[in-house]
Amino acid sequence: IEENEFLRETRGTFKLGIEFVNWGRRGDRYFHPFGEYGHDFHGIGFHQLFLRQKMLGNPDLGGIGDYSMSTMAAARSAFGRPSAGARTVVSELAYAFHFDAGLYAAYLRKMAERQGVIRREGRITRAHRDSQSGDVVSIELESGEQVEGDLFIDCSGFRGLLIEEELE
Repeated sequence: IEENEFLRETRGTFKLGIEFVNWGRRGDRYFHPFGEYGHDFHGIGFHQLFLRQKMLGNPDLGGIGDYSMSTMAAARSAFGRPSAGARTVVSELAYAFHFDAGLYAAYLRKMAERQGVIRREGRITRAHRDSQSGDVVSIELESGEQVEGDLFIDCSGFRGLLIEEELE
């Protein structure tokens, strides 16, 4: 999926982490960044080094977020796409997306149909399985139509119509 097209079609934005407000108690704030904190040193995890320095009372240490590219960029409302293979500090910026799920579903449908996927709507009344593997080999719709296939994607949510329920 081409990133610019995806963002345009889903009205998406970039996201550098998730902020939790009043999570532990009123007034608490915690920003959970996507990406790493600092760098490990000779096999010792950065968190261990940080906590050791904190325990020793290092006055110049700052907060753990000061060692996260995603935290620092988010605090400054700054963003730049990292270049693949770049040897700059920005190449370590990790991100995700915030997007409209309904627009995303429509985008995936349009993209799949453009590539030849045939979409059929209908209520599934029966799933036929391979006797040895248990894989779904065909489904039967309420209309009586039988649909064979190599791959069935269960989009029934928590109900798990094809993977949880026995329709036969």
